[in-house]
Amino acid sequence: MSSTKPELKKVAELISQNNDRGAANYITTTPDFLNVQVKNLSLRLSNKDESVKVPFNDFSALVVGVVRDNADFRDILTADYSYEVRGVANDTDERTRYINQNNYTPIETTYLDMTNKGILVKNSSQKLVRNFWDTEDTQANYKAGPVVALGTNPEAAGVFTTRTFAERNLSGGTNRRAVEFSLKQFLCVSMAEAADSSASDQYVGRDVERFPAGDHNKYLTSCKSCHSVMDGMRGAFAKMEYVNFTHGGATGTYSHMNGDFFVKQGILDDYNAYYKEFVTPTINNILPDLVTNQENSTWFKARVAYLVSRGQTQAAATTTTRNTLNTIRDPAVANALFAEYRSIAANQTVLATIKANYKAANYITEYTANCLNKLGTTAGTAQAREDNFLVCNLDGKKELSLIYDFYNKKLTAAKVADAEKTRLLNKLINKGRPANINLATPYLQATGKRIQFPRNNFDSTTGVAVKMNKGSYPYGFVVNSDNFVNNATLGSKSSFFGWRGPASAGGSGVKDFGRMLSDSRRFSQCMAKRVYESVCLKKLEATQYSTLVRLGDRFEAVGYNLKNLYTEVALDPVCGVVKGE
Repeated sequence: MSSTKPELKKVAELISQNNDRGAANYITTTPDFLNVQVKNLSLRLSNKDESVKVPFNDFSALVVGVVRDNADFRDILTADYSYEVRGVANDTDERTRYINQNNYTPIETTYLDMTNKGILVKNSSQKLVRNFWDTEDTQANYKAGPVVALGTNPEAAGVFTTRTFAERNLSGGTNRRAVEFSLKQFLCVSMAEAADSSASDQYVGRDVERFPAGDHNKYLTSCKSCHSVMDGMRGAFAKMEYVNFTHGGATGTYSHMNGDFFVKQGILDDYNAYYKEFVTPTINNILPDLVTNQENSTWFKARVAYLVSRGQTQAAATTTTRNTLNTIRDPAVANALFAEYRSIAANQTVLATIKANYKAANYITEYTANCLNKLGTTAGTAQAREDNFLVCNLDGKKELSLIYDFYNKKLTAAKVADAEKTRLLNKLINKGRPANINLATPYLQATGKRIQFPRNNFDSTTGVAVKMNKGSYPYGFVVNSDNFVNNATLGSKSSFFGWRGPASAGGSGVKDFGRMLSDSRRFSQCMAKRVYESVCLKKLEATQYSTLVRLGDRFEAVGYNLKNLYTEVALDPVCGVVKGE
């Protein structure tokens, strides 16, 4: 806080009146406390490196909102509400919260004040995306309906069901990362500390090697202790996934998803209906027209018009779109080449010789059996058989094909410029066009008909993410629900974590998992430790266990109010910020 700020003068006055508690309480009401101190805590909690050099996000917004609104801090792991930012660009476009994080980054880039409830706004529930129109129009300009179709998350659980948590912990793998991250960030416990060699390995997954390097003892003495605890808990995240949104192919657009939501919302049926109505006609009609008619095709004209609508000049848009045509063979050019090639007597002799020797080993090596058989058959006319061979040879041998060599010599003789010659030759040896979906996508986008759906990564019966049962060990545990067990409850582990509450032994789903963690004494102590090190600017050493316990107990005594915890820590004699109350 700058020394010229009036807030500092107020703090100094309170301290001069021997009102240290009043000063500490006042600090927690200032904008800098929330916009700097709490924001930095929220950023550290959101990533495994505990760095503040990450963009502000929906995870951090929830943490800051809980503190600002004096809510029970345990809500960060269980709440069915969220926070968004208003008064920023496109703040009514749901894509800025659910498809990317653009709604949140202005908090830092433009230094917005989150104490203002008109800036950081609370939503009454958490949502998931059913689908969205992938158009560059804003929601207000799109006339067929909202850009993003939302549904209520069937199991919202604070930061666990934010996009940021999913992106950083549920991408790939088998959701073990989510368990490890949660223990570290919210209980300040590493997997090595949580491990228990005496726990049952009943829930260890099918992908864990039971005989690493051929040695079962290594599994028993090294792998089992961590996996028994981790795999028992990972079931809580069984129906959660960070999914690719698609209309048929990979797109690079992701968000989080719940398997029950995917199944019960009928998303797969909606996707199939969309594919039938929009994508299939594009593949069956528009793309063949593109190949045949090139610049005169519906596809080409639609893309040029779209690029012009996005601000390009007609000339620039045409040039850009021609780059696509450079990857698509022009059948008219190819057919003309085939006819010209066959019209030359010397080439007819070559074809006759190849046909006469189509079973010879050296000819098979040079031209491939598949293509030679086009000449060996009696189906169709001789001209058609020769053309089929030339097409096959062109597709298979490309630069080494007969037609490529013929075209190359023809262009050279005509003194075509090198760059244009290269373009024409490359266009010729393309098989026809890239994968259909790669050309359907820009057409659907150009015509305002592209809708993205979350990819189906879930078992249609159980809603469990398919990745949860990767692996082939036949006796490994098969996850068929989001039930989980807490195997870190035996012997010393029980007192180490201080498990309490109805979910202490396990439960069903990520909300119960959040309750299990937040009801533990270790949660209170971990948050106290984080606040202590932030306020007191020094580590809380392992030898200061009694201080950790005392501050954790104080956090609980003030109703898990994090603002009050900051006050209690600042006034604690061990902290050393003040001499005493």
